[in-house]
Order: sequence, then structure tokens, then C-alpha cells
Amino acid sequence: MADYDRTAALRDGSVKPAGIDLTYVVSPPSETFWRMLKFDEFDAAEMSLSSFLIVREQRRPWTAIPVFPFRTFFHTYVFVRADSAISQPSDLAGARFGLPEYQMTAAVWTRGVLQHDFGVPPSAMRWFVERTPAMSHGGQTGFTAPEGVSIERVPEGETLLALLEHGALDAVMPSPYGGMTSRLNKTYVADLVHSPRARLLFERPMAESVRAFRAHGFSHINHTVVVQNRVLEKHPWVALNLYNAFSAAKQQCYGQIDYLLRSSLMPAFPVLEVQRRTFGDDPFPYGLANNRQALVSLAEYAHEQGLVTARSRIDDLFAAATRDT
Repeated sequence: MADYDRTAALRDGSVKPAGIDLTYVVSPPSETFWRMLKFDEFDAAEMSLSSFLIVREQRRPWTAIPVFPFRTFFHTYVFVRADSAISQPSDLAGARFGLPEYQMTAAVWTRGVLQHDFGVPPSAMRWFVERTPAMSHGGQTGFTAPEGVSIERVPEGETLLALLEHGALDAVMPSPYGGMTSRLNKTYVADLVHSPRARLLFERPMAESVRAFRAHGFSHINHTVVVQNRVLEKHPWVALNLYNAFSAAKQQCYGQIDYLLRSSLMPAFPVLEVQRRTFGDDPFPYGLANNRQALVSLAEYAHEQGLVTARSRIDDLFAAATRDT
């Protein structure tokens, strides 16, 4: 699990899941996913939702709980060259688009938004992936390019940042986790932000996030938490106890937001107030009832984009004890 503020109480032990001796292993998300997909390493772990949909179809013995520790509007992380003629999403038709890998959840959401909100389907772009087969999620799930989609690998020794700066790519969506370096990633959001040759496609990313939320009624879910079926078969109560502990840790985090306001040199309250007005007092909702619409949309996009052969039944993905949350 990554080092999130909303899971900090689980990490430091101030919140403990009932009946569970929890060891919180801090790991960058992309690396956690890779370790689970390759080695099946943990009893429970943070997991990419798109990779989870893929391996569930492959009958991997994992079951999720409706905890969603990371969510954001990743399409607002798309960068283009500073001198590019691309000024709006529809201009991406025909573009060379670079990203860590094709099957990642952030890419699924971004392609869904580009197609359904701005009229640019995945087949209208050429895709370039930075991760190698050995160090990628797709390499562990047997990913192959969907029909009608062009996917090429970034040349060895190159990065998404360098290719964008040199004009070999037209757009890039990097990894956001600059604070937690992963062996899988070479290019992070901070690299693009600090480059004078790059700019955001959406010049006002917060406004675009608000637009997307109001247009669809949900924020984009990227990660969930999966538990090994062997654990749940022996101790079915683990699912709900973990869910309750994650929920308690999140509420403890919300109670400490005031400290962020006290410690910020620049005023943080305007951003937090926009977040509160848009998303309410719980911007990271857990449970199935609050997230069903987002989960259905992601499952539809994953099927539409050729990552899975059948649309997932949402309830079947989650532990029975958590389906009424």
C-alpha cells in the first residue's frame, strides 16, 4: 500500500483492524501491483482496478473490498509540447501519445473521456509505452494490443519526457508518483511540470476536473484493495473488518485537514473549498453504493477498449460481506 494520508492511521497503528495482526508494507502503487501480479506476494494489497478486472476474468483468486485509496481525473495530467498546435482534446486525433503502459487504469479513464467527451477514440492515436514487458503489469497478465490499436514501445534508453521534448511524441501522460520512485517508471508528473518544453493540455486542470465530475456524477477510481481468496475462505470476516478499518483511518485523516491549513505557506483553503463544494465532505468515498456508477463506467470502458472480453458484474468483484456498504 502506498503512503497515503488517508491510510496513515493504519500504517502507524492508531487504527487497528479487529482480529487482524496487520503489517503495513509501504510500496509505490505500480510496484505493489507488479509484485502481486508476478509473485502473488501479499495477503491483501492495493491493486489497479483495470488490472484487477483483467485477472479476475483470468480467474486469479483475489476478491476486492470496496476501499478505493486513490482516485483522480488522470486525463488532466496529459501534457503536450509547449510550442504544440494542440490546444484542445479533439486536436489529439492522429497524435503520438506516450504513457507508462496501455492497460493501466489511468489510461482506461483517459481514453474513455477522450472518446466519449471529446470524440477521439483510441484508434485515432498511436500509442507508445515506456515500461518493458518484464517490468510492466501487462507483461504479467499477457496483455496484447486490442484490435485496431497501434502500440509501440519507447526505445531503450529513452523516456517519455525526452521524446516529448524532442518532438518524437505529441502528448504524454506520466506517472503521478514522484514522491515514491518505482522501478517501473522513468517519467513523473514533476518532470513535465518542471520542463520548459511541456505544458498541460488542460490549462485549468481543476476546472476540467469539476466539469468531468458534474458531467458524469462521479470521480475516477484508480485503485482498490484485494484480498487473497484463501484468506477469505478461512476467515470471511476479514473483508468487513478491513473495510471498517480503512474507513476509520480515512475519517481520522479528514479530522486532521486543519493542520494542512496551518502548515501551508501558500493558502490551501481555496483549493480545499472548491473540493468541498464539488465533492462534498467525503471526496474519497468507500462502499459500493457510493461508487457503483463509477465502477460500472470503468468496467464498460475496459470492455469497450478490448482489455476484457466480457463486462464485469460489479457485485461479483467484491466480498459478499461488503456488498451492502
